Amino acid sequence: MNIALIASQGGHSGQMKIIFKPEVIGKNNIIFITEKEYQNQTFSIKDKYFLNKYRGYFFRKDYLSFYPLRYMKTILNLKKIFKKEKIDLIITNGAQLSIPSVIAAKLSNIKSLYIDTVIRVKTPNWSARASYLFSDIFLVQHQNMAKKYGKKARYFGGIL
Repeated sequence: MNIALIASQGGHSGQMKIIFKPEVIGKNNIIFITEKEYQNQTFSIKDKYFLNKYRGYFFRKDYLSFYPLRYMKTILNLKKIFKKEKIDLIITNGAQLSIPSVIAAKLSNIKSLYIDTVIRVKTPNWSARASYLFSDIFLVQHQNMAKKYGKKARYFGGIL
């Protein structure tokens, strides 16, 4: 399978690197999409970025904020990346990039998996709430959070 791992810079990216070790990835082809500070263009590409083996795509950090036109542009750029890389599945765990990524996946008929961050134990966050609406599978890491999001949210145990 061709899988896109999508996470914002910082803790979200760190969680992805903890979850997706080589033994978990197996024979699947991975690309990693994240953010980068001090990025001049909308996005850039770096080979052998994730685990020193897989290609990384970098969007400008904090570019989206609350600008709807920027979300639209990012959705279109993500759709191009998904098509170029022949993505079969996206996996995201949030923040800002998760929203346009699950929408772009939905528009491209690509399955999406959202993993709620491990630090959320009492209240849903805004990016997870928005991603919940468009994701195919929505996993939480605390049993009580499944009730907070809705019937699509699933708890199978802690991932981290």
